[in-house]
Amino acid sequence: MDNLAVTIAAGCSRKARFSVRQIVFISSSFALAHVLMFSTGWLGGWELGQRINRWDHWIAFFLLAFVGLKMIKEAFEEEHAPSLEGRLSWQHLTIAVATSLDALGVGVALSLESAPFWMTLIFMAICVFLTSCAGFWLGRLLGKKFGTIMEVSGGMVLVGLGTKILLSGLGIW
Repeated sequence: MDNLAVTIAAGCSRKARFSVRQIVFISSSFALAHVLMFSTGWLGGWELGQRINRWDHWIAFFLLAFVGLKMIKEAFEEEHAPSLEGRLSWQHLTIAVATSLDALGVGVALSLESAPFWMTLIFMAICVFLTSCAGFWLGRLLGKKFGTIMEVSGGMVLVGLGTKILLSGLGIW
């Protein structure tokens, strides 16, 4: 559901309208990141999961907080036509990795439970892709209706999501 929250927040932006091609690309990158992290966790097993589990929540927190704060700042700036190509190649792919870090732990856990690898992998990829596409659509509707309020709210959601991931990783929440 992390990717859903992120794509709703991105879809809310009035300054960054995404074409269908861009939405499919970003949603596919979210799904691919989840597939790679899940597979790495599954194949790397418990040892890799324990090492990465010590700092994955910090990475996710900093990436999501950075993007969320940037989104809040941009909500109050004058509208201009931004170049989405640079944002697509770095910002969204970075967020895709940040939101997929949990999939690494899921891969480790399910490998220990002998869950069916291919069925889980395919179902997860389809769900991540569809929820990401739906998030952009829902975000666009909310952004059109509520404008700057939704952009600020979307940024706050990203900061909150990063904080929740951090607190959960630290065992506080």
